[in-house]
Amino acid sequence: MRTYFKYLSRNKLYTFVSIMGFGVSLMFVIILGFYAKNELTVDNIHKKADRIFMMRSEEQSALSNPTPAYIRDLIPEVESFCRVLSSNILVKTFNNEAVSIKELLADSTFFSLFDFPLIAGNRHEVLRLHNSVVLTATAAKKLFGDENAIGKTIPLHGEHFTVTGLMKPIPNNSQFPKVDCIVNYNAITLTRGKEILENWGNCSFTAYFLMKPGTNVHAKEKFLEETFKKDERTWIYKNGFQKEVHFVPLRKCYFDPKVTAGTYDIQKNDPTKVKVITGIVFLILIIAMLNYINMTVAQAGFRGKEAAIRRLHGSSRSELIRRFLRESLVMTAISFAVGLLLAFLMEPFFERVLDTRLDLIHQFTPAVIVVALLFVLLLSVLAGILPAVIISRFRPIEIVKGTFRYRVKSVYSKVLIVFQYTVSVGLLICSFFMLLQTRFLMYTDLGFRTQDILWINNQMDSVPQALLRTELMKIPDVDMVTFCAGEPLRYNNNLSFSKNGEAVSSWEMAVDTCFFKFFEIEPQPLTAEPIEVIFEKGAQVRETKIVPTYGNAKMINVVQPDPVTNMYTQHERSELRYWMVGKMPDIKFKPLTMEQPPLQVRPLYRNEYPWATLVRVKDSADKNVVRHQIMETYKRVGNLTMADDPMWAKDIIKQRYTNQINLSQLITAFAVLTMFIMIMGVFAMSLYMIRQKEKEIAVRKVNGATESIILRMLNLESLKRLGIALVIAVPVSYWAMKRWLETFVYHIDLSWWVFVLAALIVILLSLLSTSAQSLKAARANPVKYLKNE
Repeated sequence: MRTYFKYLSRNKLYTFVSIMGFGVSLMFVIILGFYAKNELTVDNIHKKADRIFMMRSEEQSALSNPTPAYIRDLIPEVESFCRVLSSNILVKTFNNEAVSIKELLADSTFFSLFDFPLIAGNRHEVLRLHNSVVLTATAAKKLFGDENAIGKTIPLHGEHFTVTGLMKPIPNNSQFPKVDCIVNYNAITLTRGKEILENWGNCSFTAYFLMKPGTNVHAKEKFLEETFKKDERTWIYKNGFQKEVHFVPLRKCYFDPKVTAGTYDIQKNDPTKVKVITGIVFLILIIAMLNYINMTVAQAGFRGKEAAIRRLHGSSRSELIRRFLRESLVMTAISFAVGLLLAFLMEPFFERVLDTRLDLIHQFTPAVIVVALLFVLLLSVLAGILPAVIISRFRPIEIVKGTFRYRVKSVYSKVLIVFQYTVSVGLLICSFFMLLQTRFLMYTDLGFRTQDILWINNQMDSVPQALLRTELMKIPDVDMVTFCAGEPLRYNNNLSFSKNGEAVSSWEMAVDTCFFKFFEIEPQPLTAEPIEVIFEKGAQVRETKIVPTYGNAKMINVVQPDPVTNMYTQHERSELRYWMVGKMPDIKFKPLTMEQPPLQVRPLYRNEYPWATLVRVKDSADKNVVRHQIMETYKRVGNLTMADDPMWAKDIIKQRYTNQINLSQLITAFAVLTMFIMIMGVFAMSLYMIRQKEKEIAVRKVNGATESIILRMLNLESLKRLGIALVIAVPVSYWAMKRWLETFVYHIDLSWWVFVLAALIVILLSLLSTSAQSLKAARANPVKYLKNE
């Protein structure tokens, strides 16, 4: 191997380009490989996973609290069920400090269904009592310090709960949220009253069902559909708001887009994103491997002399092949080590882009290390076998006669360059469109003001609105304050209306009188009085005066308001009356990936709990300073505590499209990588092609060709291959982006200039990567290449 290392040291450019090209590619493969592994093994730790299902309709997976027991009674094959609900709650630590923790309310069957490891406690008993709680080890240390937490009590929802067990943290690759504690589900009655457990009307909860072994669960779906449609208690099916029943296996819930679990903060991912990433892992691996082959073959002229000399000294061809495979193993191992180092350095970036926790250091178990070694060995063979065969076949007699010249028409090298051009142009086009679409999502006009607005999620049941508004308005940079129960961009309440057998749903926001001015929405009144005055009166007497959007016409057609009073009811048997007092322009309050549903706005009643406090600040304000002032005032007035950190509207909008933003950033990173590999591939190919054309160039120069003619001839070869790549890449990327943009109800157009810009960038990079070698060849003395002819 001494000869090989000497060769590498003498050809520093080749060595650097080969190792860095291969190493950077393997960095992506390592990181994205572990990401794909984590995503495709979600909740694999549960032994009963094949028998656990979540029920959903054609739209969502939320149920009323009595429904799971009702289903168990209808289907004997249901062995048990577990309802879950997650929320944030404030507790006091051992040093009397108030901290926010995330809790998961769950039935006593939770640890019987799911195999999350317990550190202390009996998994069949820890949630048996109504006042029992299981803490994670981290939460126990936070609340009790170094003391043993078992048997101690903590105040939750105004009652004292006994710590009956300790558990390890929820794994990263799980659909369950990263909670600090599991609380007996009956704790829900402490915040929503005992009647919530028997309330069939509130369909915002989630349950998992454990089926008996051998159950054909899908055969039960039609039976449940028919039963639900006949039962008044399952009104959401009876009235036609939902029609289908589907049981989703536990491991598929994570990727099912229609699993939207109400008040349960289930962790989800886009299956398309994982498929794209998995496909790109293989694509990068193939490109990197072929690029290494191309680089090595481009150096065949140098290595061929060495191989021929070794043949003269008695080495067989098989010995040479084994030697070159060992060299390939060394190069692959070095590149893998570089890739691994880069992976650890880039881990924080990819965790942010992929919105996940990779934890690479703990991924390398003994089994994974063995797989990694086998991967390096296999990759070295695949990358090294073709160059080894090509280089080892040179004949020693050419060395003796002094006529050795490596000259072969390598079709595959040209195909590889075309392939690299195609991938580079295609990914560049896709990254441009994705970045433009994410920018459109972030900055498109939603029909209401989003600039300089701070959202505060209220924690307490009672918010002193008048006092809090007065104190907040004393801050010089605060412009306006409004209170809402349901607000644009975040949480809303869904109502279902029906009449004469026709059903429709509408979203509702309860707002104070400042709402319309705060968001710069101009409603159209249907009465002589201003809407603000009507809302003020309605708030005092708890009358449901509403202002629907123009797009709510479908709901209005269903409920058929009285032509004189504009009054209507929710359904024929409802005693709750609504009076339509105006209309407001349509606003885009839901993500732009979906159609905007009907919306109505009503007064926030006196003493009604506002879900959020919204503060609008002046344009000139220092956002960090005024945010701190608002937080301090909020905490001081009424001793209020925030459920979580306040967020600016622009950050909420950004959070909505995390998956799309991350995917666009990832595709952009892939595009940069493929262009990096492309540049090296084109550079290697230019070396190879120029060496084959050395004699031709010399002859042309002898016959009077100028440097510009030689440069044009050499660059024309590269441009021809790029032209072929454009013919392939443009229609494919157009089709892919058209399909992707169709997933958004609101999206940009496929502008022609993006295709042109991507092509120009790749052309420029291609010419820059070949210009140095082409110029050197064009300026070379022709005597050097013709003296032996």
